[in-house]
Amino acid sequence: MILPCGIRIAFVTAMILIPGCSPELGERATADAAGPVLIPIDSILLPETDTLYIGNPYALVVDPFDGSFYISDIFSSRLLRFRRDGSLMLVYGRPGEGPGEFRGGPGAPMLIDDSTVAAQTTGSRRVNVFDRNTGETIRVVNFPALAGITPAVVIGQEVWMTDFELRRETSVTRWHPSKDEFTSVGGLPREYIASIESGNWSYASLFRIGSLAYAGGRFLQGWSGLDEMFVLNLRGEVLDSVDIPVARRKGVPADLRDRIDIERIPFREQLEESSQLRQLFPRPGGGFLFTHHDQTALKMEPMPVLTAKTWVGILSPDLSQACVDAPVPRDFEIRPMETFRGDTLFVLDRRIEDSEKLQTWILMFLVSDEQCDWLSTQPGRHAH
Repeated sequence: MILPCGIRIAFVTAMILIPGCSPELGERATADAAGPVLIPIDSILLPETDTLYIGNPYALVVDPFDGSFYISDIFSSRLLRFRRDGSLMLVYGRPGEGPGEFRGGPGAPMLIDDSTVAAQTTGSRRVNVFDRNTGETIRVVNFPALAGITPAVVIGQEVWMTDFELRRETSVTRWHPSKDEFTSVGGLPREYIASIESGNWSYASLFRIGSLAYAGGRFLQGWSGLDEMFVLNLRGEVLDSVDIPVARRKGVPADLRDRIDIERIPFREQLEESSQLRQLFPRPGGGFLFTHHDQTALKMEPMPVLTAKTWVGILSPDLSQACVDAPVPRDFEIRPMETFRGDTLFVLDRRIEDSEKLQTWILMFLVSDEQCDWLSTQPGRHAH
């Protein structure tokens, strides 16, 4: 357990650190600290036609059983599955509000087992459960909360996912698919509680995306509005927290919540002023891999169109050190989506080529720590 100074106290309903114990989060480390090395492995072009193309992707997930790719497309309200050669394999769901239909598009797919895949509708809490091998709808389940951006964690017969429920102030939901029973546990970070209590909720609503990963009998949970991650047990109790050092990305300003909730800075600034945690996955052999986005708004009206600089980091198995801020070596014309499988980073890259036609590629990189400068995750100790 990491105890940088004194004792950290965790409550089920809130995460509270003893005042005066640690400096501001998001402390900047030396900018020349070497991060992970991303080694290009392969790239796959996904063939698209006038009737089948990816209009507005929400998530990219790799199937743990056969390595195929799932892409949630909000535009077509379908979940698309592609083989490793890029060819279309299956389509799950369609637009609408009935069984097997998505109103607002599917969220990140949940691979429950080798015969079942599920996806929550981004516009509601309803989840469609499909036969993984045929695409047929099995049933519809009403969820108690909105799932996060990372795929659900399957442990035995239980499915765990990060959620964001303001009324209960919980952060993790456990689902028993065989009985469709739900248990909500965990607590929201103090910045989120403060945002809720302020009556504004702008900060909490904007950064409601959470990420959850599991390894070694513990969960690691991160939030898009923090440079801090939380260690939870299987009861959802917070055991500890780690601060993620900042080397090259923007990081999260310590006064971000006040600026959003109280000063009410313009929406463009809210989108662009900080890094946002996106993906969080266990690493083979221990530790975790994660990504951050530094967003840029290409336009704001009628809806924001975003691109992002993507940064990759690694947490050590004991969570005491991190290797951070390796840039994905491409300037993305549209905000990328990414995921991990093992030590491989998969990036959904949508680019406009000379033909002025939008193409969708999946880029693959091996994430190596051989040249890392490891930085402390304990507050105030970001020296090598």
